[in-house]
Amino acid sequence: MIKFMFKNRLRKLSAEIIFILKLSAILCILTLTFCAGTFYKPIGYHTPTTKITEPTVMSQLVKKHTVQYIDRLVPVENNIERVETILIELRNFYNLQELMQWLEETYTNTSTVYFEKPNAEVDCDDYALDLQSKALADGYILSFEIIDSNEYNTFFNDKLPASQNLHAINLAIIGNNAYYVEPQTGEVAFAAYLD
Repeated sequence: MIKFMFKNRLRKLSAEIIFILKLSAILCILTLTFCAGTFYKPIGYHTPTTKITEPTVMSQLVKKHTVQYIDRLVPVENNIERVETILIELRNFYNLQELMQWLEETYTNTSTVYFEKPNAEVDCDDYALDLQSKALADGYILSFEIIDSNEYNTFFNDKLPASQNLHAINLAIIGNNAYYVEPQTGEVAFAAYLD
């Protein structure tokens, strides 16, 4: 009876040992397969590389009417033995006629010639900044503005081409009215009532 129990026990034990050996063999085969796969590379396989891209900045144009005041010393020369710098107080134009007269005198009495490098481009912002500088030299406040082509085309007679999205112009404040000034032609257009 003890022999029978021992044989029965030995059979159960040998079945468990065989199962454990089979399981161990399967695990060894899987491990070897995995290791072999990490060393094997197909012919067309390339090691992945990291690509560095430059960040981009998204921006949006926000339309906003602004008034710019500039405090600046304006030199004035007097016909005396020495040159003095006299401060001129900057001010807005008193009325539309004063603005129109100043523009007419500015375009009649001055001419701007830009000497740039061969491939440099002279465009609308150069004219707007030049007209603003002339106004400051004469004691007037004339702002530099950038507007989109749709807004420009609603205010001015000459239309911008469809390919041009933005345009630089000037802005004059007269009382409670704001007027756009096209620096290349001298055209003046009512822009907004401020109050």
